[in-house]
Amino acid sequence: MKLDLKSKLLLLSVATISFILVLSFMLLSKAHDDKENLKETKNRIIEADALSKVIHFLQIERGLTVGLIASENKNEKDDMLLLAMNNSDEAIDDATRAFSHIKNSDNTIVNLLNDVKSNRKGIHLLKLSATEAKKYYTKKISTFLNLTRMIPSMMNDKENRNLIQAYTNLSSAKESLGQIRANLYEVFSSSTFLDDIFVSFIGQLEIYNTNSVIFRTIAPNDIVAFFNTKINQEVSQKTFKIIEEVKQSKTTDIKPSEWFDKSTQTINLLKEVEDKLFIRVTSMIDNKAKVLFYKIIILSLFLAISIGILIILMLLGMREVLFSNKKLIEKNSDSLLLLEQYKSAVDESFIVTKTDKSGVITYANDAFCKISGYTENELIGKSHNIIRHPDTPKETFKELWHTIKNLKKAWSGEVQNISKNKGSYWVKAFIKPILDRNGNVIEYIGIRTDITEIKEALTRDFLTGYGNRTKLQNDIKQLNNLSLAIFNLDNFRQINDFYGHDFGNNVIKAVADKIYLSVMLERAVKFYRLQGDEFVILASGYSKYIFEELVQKILKTVQESIEIDEEEIVPSCSCGISFEDESGKLLSTANMALKLAKRSNNNYLVYDDEISLSKEYESNITWSKKLSLAFEQNKIVTYYQPIVNNVDLKYEKYECLVRMIDGNKIISPFFFLDVAKQTRQYFDITKTVLFQAFEMFKEHDAEFSVNLSIIDMVEEQMLEYILAMLQKYNIGSRVVFEIVESEYIENFVGVINFINEVRKYGCKIAIDDFGTGYSNFEYLIRLKADYLKIDGSLIRNIDKDKNAYLVVSTIVDFAKKLKMKTIAEFVENEEIFKIVKELDIDYSQGYYFNAPKKNLF
Repeated sequence: MKLDLKSKLLLLSVATISFILVLSFMLLSKAHDDKENLKETKNRIIEADALSKVIHFLQIERGLTVGLIASENKNEKDDMLLLAMNNSDEAIDDATRAFSHIKNSDNTIVNLLNDVKSNRKGIHLLKLSATEAKKYYTKKISTFLNLTRMIPSMMNDKENRNLIQAYTNLSSAKESLGQIRANLYEVFSSSTFLDDIFVSFIGQLEIYNTNSVIFRTIAPNDIVAFFNTKINQEVSQKTFKIIEEVKQSKTTDIKPSEWFDKSTQTINLLKEVEDKLFIRVTSMIDNKAKVLFYKIIILSLFLAISIGILIILMLLGMREVLFSNKKLIEKNSDSLLLLEQYKSAVDESFIVTKTDKSGVITYANDAFCKISGYTENELIGKSHNIIRHPDTPKETFKELWHTIKNLKKAWSGEVQNISKNKGSYWVKAFIKPILDRNGNVIEYIGIRTDITEIKEALTRDFLTGYGNRTKLQNDIKQLNNLSLAIFNLDNFRQINDFYGHDFGNNVIKAVADKIYLSVMLERAVKFYRLQGDEFVILASGYSKYIFEELVQKILKTVQESIEIDEEEIVPSCSCGISFEDESGKLLSTANMALKLAKRSNNNYLVYDDEISLSKEYESNITWSKKLSLAFEQNKIVTYYQPIVNNVDLKYEKYECLVRMIDGNKIISPFFFLDVAKQTRQYFDITKTVLFQAFEMFKEHDAEFSVNLSIIDMVEEQMLEYILAMLQKYNIGSRVVFEIVESEYIENFVGVINFINEVRKYGCKIAIDDFGTGYSNFEYLIRLKADYLKIDGSLIRNIDKDKNAYLVVSTIVDFAKKLKMKTIAEFVENEEIFKIVKELDIDYSQGYYFNAPKKNLF
């Protein structure tokens, strides 16, 4: 009996040390993984540093080459050019060695580096035109810049990743300045300032300014200070003064060599900032590596000590068990003392009860009394039904008793209990039957941990602290006679893009608090943050009229200005309302109403069967059949919406918009265009609109625009059809092709080819929905469009949202510099129209003037 107890104590000690060993192994493994990740991060930074040097020297080489060509000095033995090419070759060699020696580096990059080194001498760049030579270097530099932009996404270390991200913005700014250097060196050398060069110069200057602002935003303060010191030096100030003079008058008296020298010194100063960034990152990584080194040593020592202790314990235990009965007896006493301490530790750490085999409580520790609210005297002699929560399913207790009583096994699970003061709490319970020698149940012991906070966290939104989607779904199941409203901030993405995600999170919290304060006194109304910038209120027992009044009150409150970080924000909000409690689709129908409210430019919309298209048009198969029938019955029709001259309010232009007639309904392309793309009916729709539009305008002296997607423009058969229509009708000078989805252009060669072909017939080009795509400004420079249509999501909120106003004014200013006409979409009321005119936008389009109609106005 005593030996058995000693053996158990020994096993307990061995198990404890074994747990420590396993934990130590896990920590050591984690430290080793961290070390490898850090090593990988340093490799990525070495790669980025090597590429940055290649980019820097290629930029210098580009500027010299373009300048020599422009000045008609095509001496391949020019000292400065030879020095620049030699520096580039050394940088390429260093980068090649860096990528070759680093494990898991991309061999493709090595091949690119070798290709640049060998090919640029073989093609005799000085024999090319200045534009071709500049294009060659810019393409190579852009390739390496794109590679450096990929490096942050390959890094696990967030802090260093942010620094490298700052580097990519600085590198892009430096490249833009390098292209400006090459453009102006060409201009000063040839004394000729072509329009294409000026447009490129202005575009690169905008890109430099944008990347400089982003760099200052995300770079550490000391790096930004260092950057400001460099950019404020005399040579930098002179460089930008020359740029400003050229921008204002297209002329300056500076010599080409002097310009190249000053701009190169300025770029070199930016390179010093890059170098400081890399030094900063390398230092941080080395410090982290040093910490990890000592951590691994300490863990290794601890592991060795633990193994030694385990061996000693096992040897001592074997000695005690086999050779010393006296010591076993002494240890028995010590073990009893330890067991008492273990019991004390369990009691202090867990919620513990014991019951007899009938389930009557025989013991309850202080933790159980504290969480339940009962005293020990109130608990002893009672069953656990005293704390049983009414929401706990009966099946849970059936399973529990079957496991511990019939199977005589331990049961574990999560249980909701109710305290003496009727409060609810959750525990993770482990209940084990205690058996005698014959396997009969003597009693049961229950050990629990309080998981109330964890359970509440599952139903609480982390950012705002209010209920989340899980909480909402639980409440919908439990409550009756429900009304639900879902609120969504308009154009919230612009706030995130303009101010950053931390600022956006503060906006989310401020709006959430506003809505909560509006409903906190309503006992039958609950508030939740659903996701992102979406919020929900759920009411029980409210009439439709009173609930709509509450929604209107909330919308008015949300749209009041708020001040965050000394910035004044005026949120705009849309809402969808549903009373479809009995259908079981309360949330989905409210969401449908919200989408339709946004589409129809309403503050809020109440769901009903008339606005629901979900059942009637719920499958692609249904839409495909409807489209086929519409083609057969000529039910694909074109509607026309005027584009008004903001000066004299004349209807000078029209946009051609496709619709489908389905019974007595006019269906928007929102519902069938994506299906058409999937079922190969999309090109038939485009051809139908083109044919109807050309027929309509062949006798009307007005411009008309037709929307074309990128797939329309790069499809060879579609291009042939369009050219045939232009030749047949001979009205190309009045045709405008609007490019939609311009932010997703991948095949630029195909798009430029399309534009060049239709321009032969006098056609014009417009960019649709401008202001939402990441690369729009760059595309704008390259596409050379005639019209710029400003995205309606910006225009419709321009009277409420100062950020939308700021973005639109920037777009208009940029368009004017590129000599493009601007068109404002979604001009819905007089107030918006006044602001559009104030911003000097050329044309307006929207319901303030007229909705799309089947015939011309």
